[in-house]
Amino acid sequence: MTDLIRVTKEAGIVSIFLNRPQRRNALSLGLLADLSTALSTEVGEDVTAVILTGSGGVFSAGADLSDLSGTEKDLEIDDAIEKVTGIILESPVPVIAAIDGPCMGGAFYLALSCDHRIASRNAVFQVPVARLGLLYNPPSVQRMRQRIGRDAVFRLLVLGERLDAAEALQTGIVSRVFEGESYPAALELSALTTANDRSSSAATKQLLNAFDSGDYDPAYWEARRRGFLSSPERRERVEKEKKRRGY
Repeated sequence: MTDLIRVTKEAGIVSIFLNRPQRRNALSLGLLADLSTALSTEVGEDVTAVILTGSGGVFSAGADLSDLSGTEKDLEIDDAIEKVTGIILESPVPVIAAIDGPCMGGAFYLALSCDHRIASRNAVFQVPVARLGLLYNPPSVQRMRQRIGRDAVFRLLVLGERLDAAEALQTGIVSRVFEGESYPAALELSALTTANDRSSSAATKQLLNAFDSGDYDPAYWEARRRGFLSSPERRERVEKEKKRRGY
């Protein structure tokens, strides 16, 4: 990896910073490749959460225009973003987007693919695809529609509206808005995961993804549920919790 991203790890929490502040953390092909590598290699068995954020008070200005040609070759950027979002969706731990300042274009979809999104009051969201003469990647549009609904997607992709943090909260783009920078709040939320059973958390995330994708199989998930109910790990956790509460 290069210095296009910066990775820190502390107490089971991996923080990944988009690190091109001089270019407002624009998503170059190189940055996206490094991001894919970090998301794939940094989440070891001791990790309970990942935070994705930007350096310099900006999440990201979106795709790096230097890498765009205005031709079909630009599918390369779409493919690179789709690869990163696929890794986020399949990650066994929660991935939290901490958003300050602009979150634009492809970076919006990157953030929306995270499991939980928080923002500071100065966050703004815009996806100016119509201005650039694009039809956004259809599978990405489908996932956007599943997560935030048709009206919000229409406002962003067709009208090209610029939404502030309050509007993003109202439309479900973000879950919470905080005063000050979002990263400290993301660290505080991520710390909650250190007490959780990682396999249980991962299974619940997979279940939610199955609901979102329409791939929910009731028999399969009932079997998974029963497996957790009778697992030695669960019995151990129940006994520990009884002792903690004085039972």
